[in-house]
Amino acid sequence: MATMPLTSTTPSMSANKFRRQICPYCGSKDIHRCRARGIIERHVVRTFHFFPHWCADCDRRFYLRSLS
Repeated sequence: MATMPLTSTTPSMSANKFRRQICPYCGSKDIHRCRARGIIERHVVRTFHFFPHWCADCDRRFYLRSLS
């Protein structure tokens, strides 16, 4: 009797790198990580492990904190 390895059924941590994978404004799951704008986003925001994201549905930018 063959058994499937546990790794094929359990989600990996790298696949779920950010806490909320939905837009906080419209609830869409169609979000993308975008480039940092300006010195504050490039250095200060990254220091606290926040990264800018963009929602394709409502066209708004927001920050998600990385788990790693």
